[in-house]
Amino acid sequence: MDSNFTGGPGFLAFVATFALVGATILLMRSLSKHLRKMRVQQARAEAEARVDDAAAETPEAGASGDGEGGEGSGDEVAGEAGDR
Repeated sequence: MDSNFTGGPGFLAFVATFALVGATILLMRSLSKHLRKMRVQQARAEAEARVDDAAAETPEAGASGDGEGGEGSGDEVAGEAGDR
């Protein structure tokens, strides 16, 4: 055995390990950011799909086209006709 052995890998190994840990932390933060964006986009797309489905069903319920249904407009016309 050599009596000049210092007992460790040295400063260069410490710097390399520190750099790998730093890169790992940065990559994990970036991945979390992108996953968060994807969750938001997915939720937004699901909400838009629900709105589109509801909009597709709405014209069948109210044929008047004003978005409030046809119930109120028929009562007003009948009331005016009965007053004459």
